[in-house]
Amino acid sequence: MKYNIWNKWDPLKVCMLGNNYAPEFFDGLGTKAESPLKRICEETLEDLEGYKKILEDFGVKVIQPDMDPHERFTDNPHQYPRGPLQPRDYQLVLGNKLYCYDGDDHRAIHKKLKEYSEPSRINFPYPNISKQRWDTIKGVDYTSWEYFRENYKDQSKFEPWLWDELNEFSRYDWLSSACCFMIGKKLFVGLGEGGVGPDILADDFDKFEVKFLPIHGHTDGNFHPIKPGAILSLNDVQTYSETFPGWDICYLPDQSWNKVKPFLNLKEKNKGKWWVAGEENNDEFTYFVETWLQDWVGYVEETVFDVNVLMLDEHHCCVSSLNNEKVNAFLKKHRVEPVYVPWRHRFFWDGGLHCITLDLYREGEQKDYFK
Repeated sequence: MKYNIWNKWDPLKVCMLGNNYAPEFFDGLGTKAESPLKRICEETLEDLEGYKKILEDFGVKVIQPDMDPHERFTDNPHQYPRGPLQPRDYQLVLGNKLYCYDGDDHRAIHKKLKEYSEPSRINFPYPNISKQRWDTIKGVDYTSWEYFRENYKDQSKFEPWLWDELNEFSRYDWLSSACCFMIGKKLFVGLGEGGVGPDILADDFDKFEVKFLPIHGHTDGNFHPIKPGAILSLNDVQTYSETFPGWDICYLPDQSWNKVKPFLNLKEKNKGKWWVAGEENNDEFTYFVETWLQDWVGYVEETVFDVNVLMLDEHHCCVSSLNNEKVNAFLKKHRVEPVYVPWRHRFFWDGGLHCITLDLYREGEQKDYFK
């Protein structure tokens, strides 16, 4: 049994950790963008190595996607996707199964996962399209929406080209380990734009009571259950008296970007999507990122990284900040020790310590935490 994930806090035993391009990947740019990009890559790899050592010190087997050291951005700048840094984004480990979405993810992630153990399923079984999205993409030779909803589980009801096209347009980004939290017998799903609803999940997720949450963005950037009865959370992301009755909630403020003058200066150029300290006035660097690397960065102004933690077990929590007094007091209250993991370029990659990992195996079994 290669996969075993039933909650966020049982002892972690096997974990995928993301990887990234080496500094040499950006050799030959010949602009003021080359130096900061190489520094970001070098320091990102240093921090990943430090994270790996911490995980291994806690007895975790770490697997990482392999990178081709001969790749160079200048060989084909239109070809290279974001590195395999955030393996959680298009994978879902649920109980004893791994689901993979064979979409925009880096091929090295899927290759390494297959080496570890074949996924239970590549892609999800049925097209997943909302009525709004259907009306946007439909061609003159499409079936009706009503016909699709009645027959979407039966491929034989559709022309092969249409079935392939519907799957191509499907939205599965909300069915990933970044958007789903399994807590024993309940599965909490952040249902983003384009999600259809519980009927799509019924057959594949019948072991769980599915709770859909009206959460914008990745669920792990909005709240995180750190152990039974305790949650780190942003404000106003759900009504916890209904979803987690009786649990203790630590509400965290936003990153207070309005106090960071260099970020405000850069925001005029990149709309608040990313930030590298010290490069706010490097216009060649900003232009390069905005022109060539838009798929590599996220939207950091909306992110609170103190929510994006990784539990090693019920008493140890990986955090990227040592100085959040509110978080530290909450962890101490619940007998959880913070484990500091330097992650310097989270404001560029828009991914925290949870984003850049994928839990594959935790000790434990399915339990009911809501009796």
